[in-house]
Amino acid sequence: MTACHCPGHSPGSLVYVVDMDATRLLFGQDVHGPLDASLLSNRDDYLRSLNFMLGLNAGILCEGHYGVYQGRDAVQNFIRSFL
Repeated sequence: MTACHCPGHSPGSLVYVVDMDATRLLFGQDVHGPLDASLLSNRDDYLRSLNFMLGLNAGILCEGHYGVYQGRDAVQNFIRSFL
């Protein structure tokens, strides 16, 4: 398991990546944001983090609030929906 700093939603946001056999799992709690001044959100950091997550080419995304997405297309589409 690898922890990756993905700020934007908040300065300390992390995602976790697990490679199991031929499948990459991405645990991304707040892929969806939200961006809010009270969380010290930063839109530029958020967009960079979304693009970083796209580059991970995960086959499964476990998103903290919106459930599990399976298949690279489904994962990519969900992340892209916030760009």
